[in-house]
Amino acid sequence: MSNPSTPRTPLRNLQAGGDDFKRTPGGLSLDIVLTPALRPAPRSASRSTTNSPITSADINEKLSNAGSRREQVLQMKKENIDQKLALVQSKKEDIINEKATKTMEELDAKLKASEANKNQILQKTKDEVKAHLAKVEQKVKDLEVMTEAEKIAKKLALDVVNMKVDEKRNEQMEKRIKDLQEHVDYVKSVSANQEMKKNQYLAGLEKSLNKASKRKEEAVAKVVQTAKEEETKVEEARMRREKEEKAIQEKVKATLSEKSGKVEEFQASKEEVFKSKIEEKNRKAELVRLNKLKMEQMGVDGTNPGNIGPESA
Repeated sequence: MSNPSTPRTPLRNLQAGGDDFKRTPGGLSLDIVLTPALRPAPRSASRSTTNSPITSADINEKLSNAGSRREQVLQMKKENIDQKLALVQSKKEDIINEKATKTMEELDAKLKASEANKNQILQKTKDEVKAHLAKVEQKVKDLEVMTEAEKIAKKLALDVVNMKVDEKRNEQMEKRIKDLQEHVDYVKSVSANQEMKKNQYLAGLEKSLNKASKRKEEAVAKVVQTAKEEETKVEEARMRREKEEKAIQEKVKATLSEKSGKVEEFQASKEEVFKSKIEEKNRKAELVRLNKLKMEQMGVDGTNPGNIGPESA
């Protein structure tokens, strides 16, 4: 049995979430530290002896509770990581969908604008051609009216005009008709040129739209490829984290096993000291009880208690 006056090292409480547990990027780190040797405070004689010391079962229960809490913390961290990965994947899909939708909307807007511009150009060209033809028709009508008026005037004023005058008039008429025909041909050539330019513009616009569609497909493919590469990196990081957690768990188990042996030895020594103290107290209490009983018996017999000394051999 060890000496009761020998200083003992108290064991610190092992509780999850206390100072002994430290959060690290790979999980939880557990440090068990024993304080320097301290002399325990003297126990009061009136202190109740019913307080039971910490047993090995209590320590094992606390260690089991600490392990379960540590597993709960690890499980919560895994769930948080899974939620973050799901959130990252959801954000990636939202960004891809948003970019695709935005690109389609821009292309649709450009197509609508191009179609509107094309319709405006065609309508403007048609309006200009109609206006020009209306002017030509008006000039032809005016010319016919003027010719008819000249005919009437010449018939009324010049009944004696010879054939040369008639021929000259016919030549003038033919010349005017020829000029009108040339103007009509010019209008037709302008209309044909406008139609050709319109077709060339539409062909160029179609090529531009095809190129834009190809660029959009390439951009979408690139985004998808980038998303796949990021998923691969996340999976590799998860595997590395699991390996690190397993290594930390094995290290903590080894440390706990070593510390648990030391704690059991310390507890056994402490129990022996406690038992010796209890036996000593019980022995003194029995002596006091016997002395008190003898004093009471002597007082009943009429003997002066003050003359009674301690029991002698």
